[in-house]
Amino acid sequence: MSNIELEPKMSAAPVDRTRKSGAGLESRAIWVAIAFATLAVATGLLTFSGKLTPLSADYSVGTIAGITAGIAAGISALLGLIIATSPEEGSLRWMRRRFWGWWIIDFTGLMITHGAIATLASLSTFRLFQQAFQGLVVDAIAATVMLCIVGAAAAYFGFSSASRVSTTSISTLLALFMGAGVLASMLLAENPYWWHRFFSELGTLQAGVLSFWTFNTTITVSGIVLITLANFISQDLYTWIAHRKRQGKRPGFVRMLKVGMIVMGICMIGLSVISIHLHDPIHTSFVQILAVTFVILLLSAPIWLPGAPAAMYVISYLMLGLGVFAVALWKPFGYYNLTALELAFAGIIFAWLVVLIRTVDGMVFDATRQQSDVQPDQELNGHADTTVAKAAP
Repeated sequence: MSNIELEPKMSAAPVDRTRKSGAGLESRAIWVAIAFATLAVATGLLTFSGKLTPLSADYSVGTIAGITAGIAAGISALLGLIIATSPEEGSLRWMRRRFWGWWIIDFTGLMITHGAIATLASLSTFRLFQQAFQGLVVDAIAATVMLCIVGAAAAYFGFSSASRVSTTSISTLLALFMGAGVLASMLLAENPYWWHRFFSELGTLQAGVLSFWTFNTTITVSGIVLITLANFISQDLYTWIAHRKRQGKRPGFVRMLKVGMIVMGICMIGLSVISIHLHDPIHTSFVQILAVTFVILLLSAPIWLPGAPAAMYVISYLMLGLGVFAVALWKPFGYYNLTALELAFAGIIFAWLVVLIRTVDGMVFDATRQQSDVQPDQELNGHADTTVAKAAP
């Protein structure tokens, strides 16, 4: 009887540690935000002293705030990742157990993503307010207060997001970053008729210098983040494989998905670094390899993801069908141009990734819950056997 009474106390300890860890992360996030807010105040007083500054322009509060937000979010994300991957009690300590090159790639991609999202959000917000308040200029005090708020918010966002990073959150960040970056490159394009040719026109100097850098940087970083996402989703699937092995079922070939996503990420980096105006054949080859790899992943879903709901396989084949239909609308039907085809394929790939990640997340949750339901019975049986063994003599 005493063994059964002790069981709630034993199971309560991990919960207390989790709560303490969660409160500790929140406390650190606040301190990081306060630290960067202080630095933003010092920056504002030095930058805006003795002048009136517009909210948005070549030199404005928005410009300085965008730079400040990017630095604050990037450095804060690095601090959050260091804590989350600490070998002792970090929730992501598995990241440090791999080859050092992998976690450097993951750290770099997540840092740049957080910083870029904060920068784009700041620039867009100040641009919007400048349009709402035409001709508004602010003095040093008001500009410094704005900079302080932006710096604190960006630092809090970067630390909180990176310290709790997961497969789902990375996919959300990737979608936000890629959508915001591509939209910004569209708006910055000096040639308003860029879309008459193809989507990759945004990555050429014909579309304008700002559009060129924004688009290619967005695609490059998105490729790095896709490689990071491959590491995270494969780590989740290893949990699912272990669950199936315990049940005596066939494990999945996770490495196939991981390699496929890494190849797609490398292709994204390649097609952005070697834009179409630099070398059309090489650029096109990266696009073709990416498309073929994606098709292979769709067709082989039952191999690397056994035991998934049937809907996952059905949606994979439907996505493949949509891809074929999208190509047919381009050629031979000529319904739209190459730009629309590239946008259609981008939508298909990211829609499938969202469905895959949410499905895997649900599968891993079910497997973990089943294991936790079985564990208490095993522990009670173990206590009972120990009691009998001690009582026997």
